[in-house]
Amino acid sequence: MLKERLLRIIRFLFSREVIVYVIAGVLATLVNIVVFTVLCEFFGNDRWWLSNAPAILAAMIFAFYTNRIFVFRSKGPIWQEMGKFLISRLLVSLAFEYGAMYLLYNLIGLTASWHIIQWDILISKLVTQVLVMVGNYVISKFLIFTTK
Repeated sequence: MLKERLLRIIRFLFSREVIVYVIAGVLATLVNIVVFTVLCEFFGNDRWWLSNAPAILAAMIFAFYTNRIFVFRSKGPIWQEMGKFLISRLLVSLAFEYGAMYLLYNLIGLTASWHIIQWDILISKLVTQVLVMVGNYVISKFLIFTTK
């Protein structure tokens, strides 16, 4: 029984859908981080919340199309899926990209950054991206790109 469950979990984690989702998620995360980091150069890390909204929007638009076309291969009504997608991503973003970011950066003080290329990328931003990716997969899989 335990062996069967473990095999199902392993098959799930290495399924086409999960692998493609992770690739698309990493690319969307890169879009988010690049936009965020570029804007932080103008506004400063202490005003991270100003840089976060445009970064989230760019990543959401990128993620919708990659999820629809490549991950879930959806043929559903595009406007209905896009509406549900954007609303769910907005809620996840408020919880994790603002809530967790505020907690990690402002309250806990995780202000350290990695210097990559010519940018300092906040570690707290990277941590929130992992939470966002997991939350978004569950919502996309079971609530947005569903087949009836």
